[in-house]
Amino acid sequence: MYDIGIISQQILNGLITGSGYILVALGLTLIFGVYRIINMAHGAVYMWGAFFCQIFATRLGLNFYLATIIAMVLAGFLSVFLERIVFRKVKGQADWVALVAGLGIYYTLENLGWIVLGPRELHVFADAATHTVRFAGFYVNLQKLILAAICLVIVVGMVVVLKKTSVGRAIRAASSDSEAALLVGINTNLISTVVFFLGGAFAAVAGSLLGSLSSVAPAMGFAPMIMAFVIVVFGGMGSILGTVIAGLMVGVIQNLLAYTVAPSFAYAFTMLILLAIFIVKPTGLFGEVK
Repeated sequence: MYDIGIISQQILNGLITGSGYILVALGLTLIFGVYRIINMAHGAVYMWGAFFCQIFATRLGLNFYLATIIAMVLAGFLSVFLERIVFRKVKGQADWVALVAGLGIYYTLENLGWIVLGPRELHVFADAATHTVRFAGFYVNLQKLILAAICLVIVVGMVVVLKKTSVGRAIRAASSDSEAALLVGINTNLISTVVFFLGGAFAAVAGSLLGSLSSVAPAMGFAPMIMAFVIVVFGGMGSILGTVIAGLMVGVIQNLLAYTVAPSFAYAFTMLILLAIFIVKPTGLFGEVK
């Protein structure tokens, strides 16, 4: 028999794990919504965001959260730079062109990471990562709790911005029909810059916080990127609500499988479950057939 207390703890852990996935997937969702491309370079931006944080927090001795903010800005600009020099030039071409271009960027930035970081894992010091607190009757690492709180703030903030501000309405218009948005005077190039910056910044938050809980390494971006892609498709391409719900579901499924089956099989079993869902509903939870 399984212990109900441990199962409850795993569900809580899964929700927190899902928060990290959401932060990575949210940027992909925004970029796909406006640009209609799958950004395969996103995992490299995630990795470099974590590395930027490691430089400022560990090497230069800045406060971890100040270092994270700096990393967000730098990763945001890195993402915009990639949009300007690569993705803008392949926009409108066959889907595979952007896919291959993004994959090429990913491996270029990962290999640059091997050159700069070397073949070792680096640690990011964050005081909260060394503390455990009691939350809802369970013991949780404080940094993980902060990760979940930041994810909640970002998601709520994004919803408010998209619904209540002119920039948000422009993003929604560009996501619905970029050509129509251009005809009514919306600067779609500027909107593209905004969503790429936000995507990079969100990836840096996830990379910084998760890096402080484990380590920073050049290859750290691939697995979160793949899981983020799965979540974006599972939730429905371009749907923020779908991304949030799918991220939480994937996090919970993974943690429950790690406890009930085996940690080594959790990833594979999660993929099989999601594959079954895709077969039943290929457009995802909130996707629509176009």
